[in-house]
Amino acid sequence: MRIIGMILSLGAIMWVLYQSAGGGEAETVIPEGQQAALNKAKDLESSMQSALEKRMETGEEESY
Repeated sequence: MRIIGMILSLGAIMWVLYQSAGGGEAETVIPEGQQAALNKAKDLESSMQSALEKRMETGEEESY
């Protein structure tokens, strides 16, 4: 009985430490700084794509 009580108290202590360390929050494999850089790169890619599409549309209009 003593061992079961010690195991349960150890589990409770570990759970409290896990929760205080932010264990309940969703974590990703990619660090926060690198995720921000990836988001900027995606934004740049989409703006470049839209600029290319706009340029292609104006090129098609000029050829007529």
